[in-house]
Amino acid sequence: MKLILSIMILSGCLLFTLAGCVRKNDYMPPVGATGEKIFKGACVQCHTPVNGKVMILRSEMANKEAIIERVTNGKGFGMPAFPNLTGDSVQNLAEYVLENSVTR
Repeated sequence: MKLILSIMILSGCLLFTLAGCVRKNDYMPPVGATGEKIFKGACVQCHTPVNGKVMILRSEMANKEAIIERVTNGKGFGMPAFPNLTGDSVQNLAEYVLENSVTR
């Protein structure tokens, strides 16, 4: 009985974790939102600024195109896609992230 309960709990945890692979974030930016406002509304739950910098970017991510691709499509378990961030909204966010991040 304990084995069956353990398997059920582990299965539930696995399904919960794997749900992150396909999840999307339905955040909808206000019209005309700045990159900072979008970051605070959509990103800060996972990306907490440190020492005045919003992110530490790897060199391959330190460009607008890479940031926009990651925001649009997400990545792996932890980073959801943001399908509602398009056009000026995703451009503003990418510019804000680049201007307020450090590259390693």
